[in-house]
Amino acid sequence: MRDIANKDQKGFVTPEMFNSLLPAVQSNIFTKIMQYAINSQALKRGGADLGGEDSVYLHAKNYLSEYIVSSELKSTNEDSFYDDANVFSKPSNINRVISLFTVDGTSIDLVYNNEKMSRIAKSNLSQPTEDFPVALISNKIEVFPDSITEGVVINYYRNPASRYETSSARDDMGDVDPNRQPFYSAQSFSGGISVPSALNCRGFDLPYEFYGEVVSEICKMIGVSLRDAFLTQYGAAPQV
Repeated sequence: MRDIANKDQKGFVTPEMFNSLLPAVQSNIFTKIMQYAINSQALKRGGADLGGEDSVYLHAKNYLSEYIVSSELKSTNEDSFYDDANVFSKPSNINRVISLFTVDGTSIDLVYNNEKMSRIAKSNLSQPTEDFPVALISNKIEVFPDSITEGVVINYYRNPASRYETSSARDDMGDVDPNRQPFYSAQSFSGGISVPSALNCRGFDLPYEFYGEVVSEICKMIGVSLRDAFLTQYGAAPQV
């Protein structure tokens, strides 16, 4: 980015400015990956997907497989605002729910509309049972019937975090650091020399195939910040 912006001598693109853009850049690219997956499903349904190793749908599923997490939900029963033991907190890094099921393997149907859930709960035909449970997805996850108070497992897409740039005593290079966003760290020495500090740097938590997209997105943001038309146009241009 320093080379593209040609700001090496004057230092207009500082590490602080660069780091401030990275979470937004990653979020934008992740949104594109999710949209790519949605578009690939449309191609498959329309019979336009090539299939096999050239399948756009399989490529999209492969990208998203890096973000699938499975964990047992924690009840909010101890929260003073929620008194029901069948209400569960969402994982802090959740992006989108994939599925819910009980620990014994019973699938839980998902409902996202409170009014629809109310109709289901009152219906004599579709009222949830322990064999056919239903969950209302909102800011919390409420499972019906209310006798299900534990043992609920969620599969979900997590939000992207960052990846270690080098190995340490506890982590290998490329492992996910769930507590950090992408970050550039450098050590400065006399004479104006700056050397990256790999141990403190964190890479993007994105597939390598989107490297060009990352560069373009950063260019657009820096271009807007510096009011640099060349950078903005470079970032907006399709990357081959």
